[in-house]
Amino acid sequence: MNIKEIIIDSIKYPFLDWKKILILGLIVVIYKFPLNIISPFNLQNGFTYPFLVIALLINCFIIGYFFKIIQYSLKDTRELPRFRKWVNLFKNGFKVTCVSLIYSIPATLPLVILNSCLLNFYSYEPYFFGFIMDAIGHGYSYTFCFAYILYLLILFPISLIAIANMANNDGKWGYAFEFKVIFGKIKNIGWIKFYSWYLLTSVFDLLIFLIGSLITMLSILIPIFPFGLIDPLILIPYIYIFFSRSIALIYQSDNTI
Repeated sequence: MNIKEIIIDSIKYPFLDWKKILILGLIVVIYKFPLNIISPFNLQNGFTYPFLVIALLINCFIIGYFFKIIQYSLKDTRELPRFRKWVNLFKNGFKVTCVSLIYSIPATLPLVILNSCLLNFYSYEPYFFGFIMDAIGHGYSYTFCFAYILYLLILFPISLIAIANMANNDGKWGYAFEFKVIFGKIKNIGWIKFYSWYLLTSVFDLLIFLIGSLITMLSILIPIFPFGLIDPLILIPYIYIFFSRSIALIYQSDNTI
């Protein structure tokens, strides 16, 4: 598949089953609830650490479904996976989170030391530009903004192929660190094609991020209508499903553009 076909297919894919978007959305809403309780002040005083742990555990189910979509798509299954075998969802989500952490260490270690809200770095909510905006908003120095950008431009896209490679091999840990195979896969896809795909999906994510921000503003201006639920209930799940489908398709693609 070429990039255009991958993007179009991935955009359409979540609409195959609105019910599953909403189920995933409910999980995201539950995941967001303990995060909303967390504040830097309370976190420093240890008050909200239990809520951070709860959010991390719930996030594993979200990432587990993300991983399951990649597995389904690699098997050329045209339907969204069902929500079942929750223990497996959690295990796979935990493994993907650990793989993401390991790949992010070179760029994010300084940020982990200074940032009190660790979950912003390791949640797989794929709002790439949101990460950069968050860094600027928190007043980090240019050095730490550079670390964000380094992670987003180099380490994160490579980690996606590593996760797809793990998904293609029954979810076994070791396949996420077969660097020769992973870089060989990217070379076979074509580095230009791979990063063009990454740029286009990032732009699409930015668009959804901006829509979500506008909806959040509406929820403040018009509090009688729960606009704030649209973002976690529909937009974020849509991005998860779109993005996981897109990862599987780029992994399977050859080097034709």
